[in-house]
Amino acid sequence: MNLRQATVQAGGKAYGLARLLEAGFRVPEGFCVYAHSDQHQIVAAWKELQAQRVAVRSSSQQEDAHTQSCAGQFETVLDVSEEGELLRAVQRIRSSLTGSVIVQPMVNARVAGVVFTRDPTTAETCARVEAAPGRGDAVVSGHVRPAAWRCHRDNSLQLLDGPACLSDAEVLSVLQVSRRIQALLGGELDLEFAFAEDDQPWILQARPITASRDLREQLRQSEMARAAALSHPGGTVWSRHNLAETLPTPLPMTWSIVRRMLSLRGAYGRLYRDLGYDPDPSLQEQGVLDLICGRPYTNLSRAAGLYFKDFPFVAPLEAIRAHPQLAASPVPQVDLKWAGPGFWRRLPITIWKMFKAQYILENARLTFAHRFTQQIAPAYLARVRTWSLENLSTLDETALRQRLDTVVGAVVDDFAADSLKASAFAAQALARHGNRPVPAARPQAEADQAALLQAAARGQLDLAQLLEAIGHRGPAEMELAEPRWNEIPERLQAEVAQVKLRPDPPKTQKSDLKRWLSLRETARHWLMLGWAEIRRTLLALDRRLGLQGGIFWLQQEELARPDLELVAQRRQHHRILLSLACPVVLFSDDLEAIGRAPQAASQGGLSGTPLSWGSAEGPALVVGHVDEIPPDAHGYVLVCPSTDPGYTMAMTRCVALVVETGGALSHGAIVARELGLPAVANIPIHTLTTGQSLRVDGHSGLVTRLSSAGH
Repeated sequence: MNLRQATVQAGGKAYGLARLLEAGFRVPEGFCVYAHSDQHQIVAAWKELQAQRVAVRSSSQQEDAHTQSCAGQFETVLDVSEEGELLRAVQRIRSSLTGSVIVQPMVNARVAGVVFTRDPTTAETCARVEAAPGRGDAVVSGHVRPAAWRCHRDNSLQLLDGPACLSDAEVLSVLQVSRRIQALLGGELDLEFAFAEDDQPWILQARPITASRDLREQLRQSEMARAAALSHPGGTVWSRHNLAETLPTPLPMTWSIVRRMLSLRGAYGRLYRDLGYDPDPSLQEQGVLDLICGRPYTNLSRAAGLYFKDFPFVAPLEAIRAHPQLAASPVPQVDLKWAGPGFWRRLPITIWKMFKAQYILENARLTFAHRFTQQIAPAYLARVRTWSLENLSTLDETALRQRLDTVVGAVVDDFAADSLKASAFAAQALARHGNRPVPAARPQAEADQAALLQAAARGQLDLAQLLEAIGHRGPAEMELAEPRWNEIPERLQAEVAQVKLRPDPPKTQKSDLKRWLSLRETARHWLMLGWAEIRRTLLALDRRLGLQGGIFWLQQEELARPDLELVAQRRQHHRILLSLACPVVLFSDDLEAIGRAPQAASQGGLSGTPLSWGSAEGPALVVGHVDEIPPDAHGYVLVCPSTDPGYTMAMTRCVALVVETGGALSHGAIVARELGLPAVANIPIHTLTTGQSLRVDGHSGLVTRLSSAGH
């Protein structure tokens, strides 16, 4: 059980620390807990340490290897000081891994941090040290802004950021130790260290840097080559404007299901055919979506083929190049040089199809709302409620796979085709609406999250009633790997407590646009009921297969033979791909834009797309995820990549909204109009900083910096 005696079977972390101890490095002595260890052995070894506080860490055979580090995937429990607490921590950790559990004395750290023997942020061959006062978990998790040094081979140091919490001598001592460890273990390393009372560091962890610069460049080149292969001979433009809001970085399982839904063999195909269009059959499997660097893009050049296969509609490439904001809602143009053989001979039939489609479309628009709410939705909802009552723990692997196929087919292929029609009719109504302000529109009462949250905040609904109404929804709800509110009720309860009560919006005149906007949000609410059943089935199958959450890193067709190595590789590659900068609008003749750092905008005004009228000023709060918003923050301009229903409560506490992507029919736009918040989309948020004073003009789409952060 002694940590010094750990072998490869104990897992990468334990084995690495054992090698360091044997080589004489300063590592806290400890012991390993194997699967066969019983409680009295654990307690006896703990007492022998004579440590007031210990750290309990995982050491899986799946982590800290040269091909996969899985950093942060497994648990660590710090500051354990009691016998019962120790046994619970050991049980919790070893129940989720193959390998061992490490128990070590806690280092009473005055400063702790991380050293990368090769700085991942630069092409230079130098190391990087980051540190902050106190324990190192705050640095590793990103919860604090650490001091950062770039350290060159000649031992020259460059303080990059933050107040220095280590002396130059201490930074150099970390470097010297890291070089000696590198000579022992080989390769580029990621080391965690801590300083106690003296000037020599303790080494808490040593693992390979698996996301190397070389691999990053390989993946970048691979993405560029794949995008080139997907491009049209006449040029292609991709847009991340709309889907990026609801599904910014989908995992493989979610992507496989969403892409099926938005292909011609799924809901999109039925949608367009039902409305009288004659789409290009080449889109049957390929669809109009491409995943580039882990982000979903609409291939606007292929999307032009959704209407009539024998008519040469193309994306307005040059117009979008001159005005990239047009990619948010492009209007296809006709280019006869791309007309296929026999175009003129088939033209009369094509024109007849166009007139027929117009008739079908108008007729469907008149009858759809009633048929959808009175016939289609009730039958679907009854089926979903029957599914929700099933006990999935009694089903074997085969039955769960069959259930997944059934639920996905009913939700993704069938109901989604009808629910998406509400969005299509809303888009048509918006086009007819012109440049006039888009009215606020609320969904049906059962789907009105904002109203339900306010009712709960007023005490008119208890938590059980709120969960009954919206428990199947949640933050980032299109991502199947994300939990629903009924899985994390404590978070929903905390959010309700923070809702700022606003007066009900004034009643406005009914309009065709408002009717379709309302139905669109209601349809999404119902679609998410089925989406939650897909997730519930996947979780049951994940448990049955022992994948420990790995099911979301596989595609639906891969479930017959799940590959854990593939899961690990996809986790690693996903993180690297998301570290590559990608423009919102990408052109096939400038694929070098993948991974190219965006140019910072000049001081002053940033022009975007107006989403919700009005004007407001306030300090910017720039976040990448809703969880980064302090629960007591209010009166701020919320600046984020995009919004989903998880942001609704935060939006009740802000004065304006600025997002990187989104359109006038986006969730963020709809909620902003309901709340009376000025909102602007398609702003490069990397140019804004938390604390800057901003003016947001929802009429012109202009975001103006009034001051720098902290001034």
